[in-house]
Amino acid sequence: MPTRTAFLFPGQGSYLPGLFGNLVDRHPVIGETLSIVDEVAGRLGRAPVSPMLLDPGSPNLQELVEHDPPALHLAIFASSVTAFRLLTEDYRVRPDLLLGHSFGELTALTAAGALTLEDGAHVVAQRDESLSRIEAPRGGLVALNCGARRAQDIIGALDEWHLAVAADNGPGQVVVSGPDEELARVHEVATALGLTATRLRIPYPFHNPLLADTADDFGERVADVPRRVPRLPVYSAILGRYIEDVGQVGRVISGHLVLPVRFLDAAREIHADGARRFVESGPKGVLVDLVAAIVPGAVTVAPLRKRTDRRGLEADLDAVPSLARDGRATVSRRPAPPGRPEAPAPGPVDVAEAAPVPVPVPTPRAETSTAEESAPPAAAGRDAVFDTVRTVYADLLGYPPDALEPDADLEADLGIDSIKQTEAFTRTLEHFGIPPADSGARLTNYPTMDAIVDLVMRLRDDRHPVGSDA
Repeated sequence: MPTRTAFLFPGQGSYLPGLFGNLVDRHPVIGETLSIVDEVAGRLGRAPVSPMLLDPGSPNLQELVEHDPPALHLAIFASSVTAFRLLTEDYRVRPDLLLGHSFGELTALTAAGALTLEDGAHVVAQRDESLSRIEAPRGGLVALNCGARRAQDIIGALDEWHLAVAADNGPGQVVVSGPDEELARVHEVATALGLTATRLRIPYPFHNPLLADTADDFGERVADVPRRVPRLPVYSAILGRYIEDVGQVGRVISGHLVLPVRFLDAAREIHADGARRFVESGPKGVLVDLVAAIVPGAVTVAPLRKRTDRRGLEADLDAVPSLARDGRATVSRRPAPPGRPEAPAPGPVDVAEAAPVPVPVPTPRAETSTAEESAPPAAAGRDAVFDTVRTVYADLLGYPPDALEPDADLEADLGIDSIKQTEAFTRTLEHFGIPPADSGARLTNYPTMDAIVDLVMRLRDDRHPVGSDA
């Protein structure tokens, strides 16, 4: 069986402001793709998405979740499609099959030619029209670090009709969907059981029968959008099969709001069909990290895990030799235009000045962590607290401590997703004897190591005021 390359298309939450800001000058395909999405947005009376993906100072994920979900969803779609064109056209990384996750299935269908780029953007926009006009119930998603069976047991014990397993992502991650109040109870029970429960930055209870009316309205809105048989094999984690006809394309479009995502099963199926290389087609690296936990020995690459430039992108692709050597999946670079130096485009984030930060791959650690050995006393100064916090994060994430610079954005610059950040922060609080339930912190408000340290010191001092006997 030939070794195949699978492109993975992430869904909700996979957004980084200014993702392509340091790449657009070298890769015209970025501007071309974003301009088409901007045209669709303009016809619908919406603001363009290109500034969100070119300017690092654009609104962050949490701001968009709270104030403009439609702009966020169109930006996620645009970033994934643009990444696909960038990797396949400019770098000649050729996919053998595509797999989307949740909302990412719409992007995978667009990349495979089942929808044109214009129609794909139109479908995404109409999806938000339905979400707003049908008054979808407020709710969201909570990720649990357990298997699907245990998550289903928690739901059953709570006896809440509106809770559902939204996504089975792997042996150690399941996502539960439901209204806000019910999700708060899931969080309480999971914490009492010693599980980590992470509220995802998503404003709707996706993959839940609660959205049935929304899904019906959405299906009617896009009923006339032309569909085609995909030009590339697309495996649907929602349908649990390859998409082979136009009818199945329609079922993915109309059903993805309410049907659960079986990503664990999907990853195993395409692996059985020869997929050994997995490339994230979009920001961050959520899906390749899930695959690494599902498929032993999988070769994974997330070239846009963080904001990067041309040299950083090439370094990440070159780190996967099979992509560079395989006759069907080669990296091809365009030369710089005449008279233009081979240098990264200027911008707030310029990782070409130093060696690229490695993708966080956990490394073996001793039973007793360095942080445990050197935890500072309750009255320790800021430098000691910073060293301890950085060591805890490095132990968990597999980074060298020096890579965790004080002002580096944990997500945009280092590619550390919200679930890992939550786990690292929880461990940090444990080191300082602070019950996680006492923090009440929204980590999106603390994006850097400096901000985390300031928060830890405030929580520590509130709990053990200077001069107290506690």
